Amino acid sequence: MESGVSWSGHERNVAWLQAGAGRFVDVSAITGLDQVEDGRVALRCDWDGDGDLDLWLRFRSGSTLRYMENRADPDRHVAFEPGRPGASVMVETSFGEESTSTLLQTRTSDGYLAGVRPRAVLALRPGEEVLGAEGLAERRLQVVARPAERKAPEAGSLPAHELPGRVVLRTALPLPPGRLRELGFRPGRPQLVVVADPECEVCAGVLPSAIDAIVEDGRIALTRLNTRNKADGPAVRWASTTAAHILGPGAELDTPLSLLIGPGGRLQTILVGALEWDGMSQDLEWFALEPVQGALRASFDPPGASRWFHGMARSSAPLAQELLEAGFDSEAAFYSK
Repeated sequence: MESGVSWSGHERNVAWLQAGAGRFVDVSAITGLDQVEDGRVALRCDWDGDGDLDLWLRFRSGSTLRYMENRADPDRHVAFEPGRPGASVMVETSFGEESTSTLLQTRTSDGYLAGVRPRAVLALRPGEEVLGAEGLAERRLQVVARPAERKAPEAGSLPAHELPGRVVLRTALPLPPGRLRELGFRPGRPQLVVVADPECEVCAGVLPSAIDAIVEDGRIALTRLNTRNKADGPAVRWASTTAAHILGPGAELDTPLSLLIGPGGRLQTILVGALEWDGMSQDLEWFALEPVQGALRASFDPPGASRWFHGMARSSAPLAQELLEAGFDSEAAFYSK
């Protein structure tokens, strides 16, 4: 894990569709399940309550959590929810002249390392009817005439805790040399980039004392970016785009936004919404002056905040695309190589 070696040769993940008569068809590409990340968990569940099974996928590398919603939208489905795991019922349905028996069973796990709530669903095709059930009273079955009128629960935003937020990158992100030069970075010395808004109450309240402490310490270079300064505009947009990508979809950005860059030109930590010298001095020691390596980095950040495992090859194509759309051609080219 630490060296980035893949046990299975970096193959893409594979999904097989049961075609009947003991045959299976490789549907990896057309289903979008052929991700290149190192997959660990595949969980089937009716997350949005519409009667078809959705997927939650968990990976060891890359974006660690991915939700894939089934958009089949059946008009009717059977819901089996006995309230306890391990219960099962055999449901008999008819479709034209064909009759089918399907086992619905609630489980405490569904797939490698995955857990589910004790509920099972069976989507019904148009014209398919439920004939009966065996193994449990039929009152435990519910035939839903239309998809439930509810949306999937919101996964929430990162940071997963109240601002101020702090995220430690499990694998430090190399930064484009051109952007580093424009920020005044000098190899061999850590640097802190602080994006501040003059009208931000937090910036006016706690930032001056933190800046004074950083300058007095003298071990770290400081670059201050002003959101109201036109000349700082490109650097502010770059910092915001990069931070938003690392924090993930739904992330909340706030000022001051602080990026800690290690002496080798790699982004180490991100702070959102506040900057205090006590915390920054610890990050300076742990991740810039004497970097903590490997999985131990995860113990320094809030649960769920780290998205990358140390040593694993990082897929930078999504970041390159976001930077390209934001107008940063050279930075995008750096991550496309």
